[in-house]
Amino acid sequence: MKILNYLFIAVVTMLFGLASLHAEICPVATYDPLTAGATLPCVKAGQQQLSLKLDYVPVETTATAAEGYYWALNPNFNLSTCEPVGGECAVFNEHLDLIIPVEGVLAGTRHLVTLKLADDFYWKLAERRLIDQDNTVVLKQGMPNSIGDFEALYWLEGNFANHFDKLHDVMQLETGVTLPAPQLKPGDEISLRIFHFNDLHGELRTINKSKGDTHYFSQMVKIVKEARAKAAPNEIILFLSGGDDHVGNPLDELLGYDVNTFQASAAYLAYSAAGLDAAVIGNHELDRGSALLAKAIQTDARFPVLSANLYGSAYLTSANYHPAIIGVAKGLRIGIIGLTTQQETLLKTTEDPALEAGDLLKTLENILPYVEPLADVIILLTHVGYNGPIEGQPTRHELEVGDIEIANQAAKMTAKPVIVIGGHLHLTLNEKGLSIVDSSVPILEASAKGSQLGEAQLSLVQSAEGLRSQLTARLIPLKKRDDRVPPEDPTYNNYEHDDDIDTDFENQVMAPLYADLDLRLQEIIGQSGNLEDLTTSKTYTDRYVGETLIANFMNDAIVAQSVHFPPAKDGSSQVVDIATFNASGLNSGVEPNSNITFNDWFNVMPYADMIIITQMTGKQIKDMLISNAQRLVRPEELTSANPPDLNSYISRGFLHFSKELRYTIKLNSDATTALAQDITIKGQSIDEVLAQTFTVAFGDYVALRGAEGWNGAKIGAGLPDTVNGLNLTVLPKNDTGLVYRNEIIDYIRKYGVVDESTGAVKDGRLKIVP
Repeated sequence: MKILNYLFIAVVTMLFGLASLHAEICPVATYDPLTAGATLPCVKAGQQQLSLKLDYVPVETTATAAEGYYWALNPNFNLSTCEPVGGECAVFNEHLDLIIPVEGVLAGTRHLVTLKLADDFYWKLAERRLIDQDNTVVLKQGMPNSIGDFEALYWLEGNFANHFDKLHDVMQLETGVTLPAPQLKPGDEISLRIFHFNDLHGELRTINKSKGDTHYFSQMVKIVKEARAKAAPNEIILFLSGGDDHVGNPLDELLGYDVNTFQASAAYLAYSAAGLDAAVIGNHELDRGSALLAKAIQTDARFPVLSANLYGSAYLTSANYHPAIIGVAKGLRIGIIGLTTQQETLLKTTEDPALEAGDLLKTLENILPYVEPLADVIILLTHVGYNGPIEGQPTRHELEVGDIEIANQAAKMTAKPVIVIGGHLHLTLNEKGLSIVDSSVPILEASAKGSQLGEAQLSLVQSAEGLRSQLTARLIPLKKRDDRVPPEDPTYNNYEHDDDIDTDFENQVMAPLYADLDLRLQEIIGQSGNLEDLTTSKTYTDRYVGETLIANFMNDAIVAQSVHFPPAKDGSSQVVDIATFNASGLNSGVEPNSNITFNDWFNVMPYADMIIITQMTGKQIKDMLISNAQRLVRPEELTSANPPDLNSYISRGFLHFSKELRYTIKLNSDATTALAQDITIKGQSIDEVLAQTFTVAFGDYVALRGAEGWNGAKIGAGLPDTVNGLNLTVLPKNDTGLVYRNEIIDYIRKYGVVDESTGAVKDGRLKIVP
C-alpha cells in the first residue's frame, strides 16, 4: 500500500506543478476538538506545498487498524497558495509520515504532532509534544552594510545547535517585520557575482623592508569596487569572508589581548569600509577570547557576522552575531548560513565556560528549513575545511565532517541553488575553473593570507518550473610587491604597483591604522647573529623534517622565562622542565646580521598562542614522542611524485622541544612503524623516570584545542589512516594567561641578541636515523 501512497504524491505533483508566487503567510495547522479533524494550510511534500484536511476515523470503522487514534485524508485537497514560514509547515517525511505543528489541541498552546502512516491512507497518532515557547526562532530585520550590495537584510535568532528539536518549532516574526516575499517572475534573468576570500589572518598589509609593502586587501577592494561600478542593472556583486580574519599579522596588536587593551579590529574596520556583505566566525577569531571578539564586532563590524553552531557564550549574543541572514538585492533573496569548525576552536574557557560549537550537520539540518523558504539562493559560509581530492591529487586533510558532507546534506534538503564558500585549511580550490562540485553543490575556497581572491558567477533564470542556475568560478591571483624590479624587467607587471590598489582606501582607511601601529612595529628588540639557519628558507626546510634552530631557541627561552611565571591558582610553581612548540606555528625566520624589529619577530610567530602548563609523567612524555615520530615528513615523501610543500602549512602537529628533552626518531619502513628511542630527560633515561612527573609548557593550540591530531583522532594530512594522535587535551592544565610570542620577545629584549650565546643552536637534541 505504500507504493500507492507514493503514487498519490506523484499525482499531486503532476496535477499542480510548482506553486505560484505566495502572497500571504501560511497559518499554522489547527485542530477542531469537536470533530477531532485537522486543517493543514501548508504541508510540504518533497518540493511541493499542499493544503490538506485530515478527518478523524474511529478505530471500529477501519478494517486493519490496531488500537489507537487514526485520521484519513479528506479528498478536498489542493495546492497551498500561502508563503511558508520556517517551522510553520507540516511535512511529509521520506516514509510519508506527517509531522505537524498544530494549534487547538489544548487552548492557548501549540503542539508538534507526529502521525505515522499506517495503511490505506490512514495516519496513526505516534507522538504529541508541547512546543517550547522559550526556545523559539525569530526573524528580525536589520541594516545591511550601507556600501555593500544588499538593499534589505533579515536575520534569524535561535539556538539551532543545542537541544533544538530537528522537527522544528514555529518561527515568529519580530513586531513590524514582514517576510521577504519572492519577487522574481518567470523569464526574469539575474546574475549573482560573488567575490570571496578566507583565512586572511589580518594580512591587510605585508611589510617587507627591502621589497616594499604588499597591500593584498586594497587590491581586493579595487577589484570589487570596479565590478560594482560596472555592474549591469540585473547584476548583484557580493563580497564575503570565509573567516579567520584575525591573528597572524602585526595589526593584531591593535586588537589587543582583552577588552581593556582593545583599540580596533583592523580587519572588521577595513571590511566595513570596503563594503563587505557578510563574514563567518573562524576558529582564530576566538583565540583571544569571546569577550574581545564581541567587542571587535560591536565596535567595527558594519556587516553581519555569522555562525549557526556556536552557542552558550556569555559575550557572543544575538546583539553581535547571527546564525543566518537573508539579504535581498535586486529582487533576489540570498540566504547565508555560517558554520564554524569544532576543531581547533578555543571553547569552554575560564572566561566563557559555556561557549560551545555544536554538531555541524545537525545544526545545518535544523536551520536550513527556516532559511530555505525565505531564499531563492543559499550560500553556506563555512569555516570548516574541504576534505577531498584536489586536481586529481589525493585528500590531504581528512575530516569527520567537512565541506563535502555539508554540501551533501544541503543537497538532500533543498532543490534550490546552493553554494559552499569555505575556509580553514588554506586550500586553493578551482584554480583552473570550477572543478570542485559535490552532489551538484559547488565548493569554493581561495587559499589564504591574500594570495588569491575567489570569484563565482551564478547566472539565474526564473522559469515556471523553478530557478535555473549555472555557476562558473575562478581564482584571481593577487600580486606581491617588489619595488626593486625595474619597469623594463619583463616580470614587472607581475608585481604590485600603486595602480593595482585602491589608493583612496589606503589613504583614508588604512593609513590611520598603520600610523597607530608603526611605532610599535619598528621598535628594535635585538640583533640577529650570523647563522644561516636563522633565515626563513632554512626554517621552512627544517621545521617539518627535523631539528630547527629557531624552534630550539624559542623553547629554551620559555624554560628560562618560566622562572618568572606567576604561581598557579593553587599556589604551586610553574617553572617548567620542558617547553614545546608546534612546527606550523613557525611562520618565518629572520635575516642574519641585522636588527630584529617587533614586526620581524611577529612574522616568525604570527599566532597568539597562550602558554599552557601541564603535568606529565615520563610515560606520557614517551608516548608523546612516539606520536611525534609518526608525524615527521619523511625522506621518501619528499622524493615522491606528489611531495608535500615544505613552504606551506602541513597540519601534522610535529612538535619541537627544549634541550632538556633529547631523543632519536627511527624512521623504519613507514610512519606507522616510526619510533622514538634513546630518550633522555635532564640527562636521565626515560625508562628510569616513567613514573616521575614533569612540568611541560605547551601552546594552547595543541594542549587546549588538540589541534593537528593531538586530540586522539586520526592525524590525516597525508599520513596513513591508521595513524592516530595522542590526546593531550585530557591532561590537567593551567592557563598561565601569558602569550608565547610575548615571552620570547621579552627574552630577546633582555639579552639583546639571537645567536649561539642565547640558545640559537642546533645541538643534536633530535636525531633522525633510518
